[in-house]
This record gives sequence, C-alpha cells and structure tokens, in this order.
Amino acid sequence: MTAQPMELYHEIRFPFDPRRAVVWKAIGRYLQPWIAREEGLLELGAGYGEFSREISASPKWAIEQNQALVKYWGDSVTPLIQSALDPWPLADGSLGTVFASNFLEHFTIEEGAGILAQANRVLRPGGRFIAVQPNFRLEPRRYFDDYTHRTAYTDNSFRDFLKSLNWKIVHSEPRFVPFSMKSRLPTAEWLVRFYLALPFRPLAGQFLVIAEKS
Repeated sequence: MTAQPMELYHEIRFPFDPRRAVVWKAIGRYLQPWIAREEGLLELGAGYGEFSREISASPKWAIEQNQALVKYWGDSVTPLIQSALDPWPLADGSLGTVFASNFLEHFTIEEGAGILAQANRVLRPGGRFIAVQPNFRLEPRRYFDDYTHRTAYTDNSFRDFLKSLNWKIVHSEPRFVPFSMKSRLPTAEWLVRFYLALPFRPLAGQFLVIAEKS
C-alpha cells in the first residue's frame, strides 16, 4: 500500500534530531512567563513534543495525528491522536494556554478560524494563545518549500487575523527565531538564550504572537 503524503511528512521534512530539544528548552524558558504553571496547556500539532516536554504547566495535552511520534513525548503529556479540525475532547474554559508552532499555515483561513474557535472555547477568560509561525514577509522564497503549506502569514496579517476573531494581542515579535531548525550548525542552550536576548535577531524568519481570549 502506498503511503499518503502526510504519513511521511516528519520523516521527509523533519527527521528526529535530539539537538532540537536543547533549542526548545531555551524557547520554553523564554516563553514560560506567559504560561501559567498551575493551569492546563494544549499544544497543537506537537510533532516530537519538544515544547510540551520542556514547558512547565499542569496538566498538559497535545494534539497530533501521527501516533508514532508519541514515544518522544514523555509521561507528562497526554496525547490526543486526532486532527485539530475535529472536536477537541476538552472542557470549556479548562485551559490556561494553547500553543502552536509552525501549524496554522498548513490550513486554509476558514479551517484556521475553526481551530481558533476551538481554542477560544477551551481557554479560560484571559487564557492565552501562543503562536510561532514562519513569516512570509521575511522568507518569501522559502515559505512554500514545504509541500503542506497552504496559507501565507506575515506577523501583521496574523495579528489582524486574530483581531478579526476577537482575540486581544498582548505581545508580538516579528523576528523571533530562524526560519528552520534544520541546520548542521552546533547548538547549545546558552547560545539560543543569547540569541533570544538580542534586540535584533539575524537570520530570523519566524514570528511570535501571543493573544488573549477576550
């Protein structure tokens, strides 16, 4: 039986690389002040689970369609093996944070709005949606090198998209991290932390937007 395109997505685009855990540890430390440790967190399209594994929150859930990736997550994360387009089995107002990295560009605008409506439902009042997204404004030539990208976002258009759905933007960084973690350069947590502390980040190709439920 021939494999479907999405079945081999991670194997083709992002084979497992243990070095990424160090990068996500530094990113998690940077984002932790925006995330309530004592409140629930959901990660969308968790992949290898580096963010959910490193961040401090309780309890933690993660949505992912590829069940084979769950083995990388650790015991602190509860898997929800499903499409984010399907209803989420989480109670209304039960979470403090919904996180998504390199996720919504894989959906149409209409599908993205539906996903954000579910995020709004499961978040408590004032709960936060945190998104790290490739920035088309900074990387137009490479944006559609990923064969699953369907919608182009810039930091400006993404903020406006959230505002149109009644989210309140509380923090935004147009230049957050490099466009891709697929690199042969050596990584170290202190280097990533140093990079995130820079006022201007060279080679940045992804943005960060943090929004609150109205």
